[in-house]
Amino acid sequence: MKTLYIIGNGFDLHHKLDTRYQSFANYLAENNSEVYELLLNYYGLPDITNPELTDEEYALWSRFEQALADLDYLSVLDDNSDLIARPGAEDFRDRDWHSYQIEMEEIIKDLTTTLISDFNKFILEVKYESISDDVVIDLENDSHFLNFNYTKTLQESYGIPEERITYIHNRADIDNCTLILGHGTDPANFDEKEEEPPQGLSEEELYEWREQKADEYDYSYESAKQEILSYYTKAFKNTASIIENNIVLFNNLTEVEKVIVLGHSISEVDLKYFEVLKAKLNENVIWSVSYYSELEKQAHKETLLQLGIKDSNIVQLKIPDLKKQI
Repeated sequence: MKTLYIIGNGFDLHHKLDTRYQSFANYLAENNSEVYELLLNYYGLPDITNPELTDEEYALWSRFEQALADLDYLSVLDDNSDLIARPGAEDFRDRDWHSYQIEMEEIIKDLTTTLISDFNKFILEVKYESISDDVVIDLENDSHFLNFNYTKTLQESYGIPEERITYIHNRADIDNCTLILGHGTDPANFDEKEEEPPQGLSEEELYEWREQKADEYDYSYESAKQEILSYYTKAFKNTASIIENNIVLFNNLTEVEKVIVLGHSISEVDLKYFEVLKAKLNENVIWSVSYYSELEKQAHKETLLQLGIKDSNIVQLKIPDLKKQI
């Protein structure tokens, strides 16, 4: 292959597909209010159905994947603290030791498995109409497509065969939901450090300190807390593992002369892929990168330069600049 295309959501939006995260928010509000309320209550995301929503608030949904690292787990614990086991209560049963933890498991399931399943359903509802001449663009032959989208736009609108497309985060499927959707923050950043005893304690004081901590330990609370903290691992987009699973593609880029990035934000959550691409590609490869706004144009330029791509090898354009001549 001589050309590698990198396809992001802006490509689908250019083709007038309703795949914005804001549209997914509306889908959730209408179809799964329980998950939607969790996102509003614990991630700082605004109510998309609010008619008085500001542009700034509306834009927060565009960083939905990054926001998945923002779960306020302490508030989740606090709002469900009535489930803490109370062995002194008259109606206490042994099973009550686990009620708090089980509720955290259910919440995590809603915020991972159920959320991704709903996103899969949302993508499957996308309608592929005949594309009009004003949005058709030229796509080069002898090319491969690294597709970050979950849709079938390349096949449906351009007839690109499956073997020329790598769905790096998988594709929406009616029978088997395997979409990869998540945050990019290392889960280790959310690990709680074990409390250390104060410095300078005598042996007796150290013993008393440990006894006090043992008395303060609440199995019900601690098991629930460890459960909710596991969310950050379960919602993590493990790019290193994804790259390893697609290493044949990344190792087969020696003949690429041109990279064309269409509609990708090159945001932090996917930056690792671009770092690997930069390392695997010839240093003289030309990077043609689309942008939507002047602000995005500047951000892209800064990111590409930070990746070590030479300024002279960067071309910035808008997707309509590639309009096919009919």
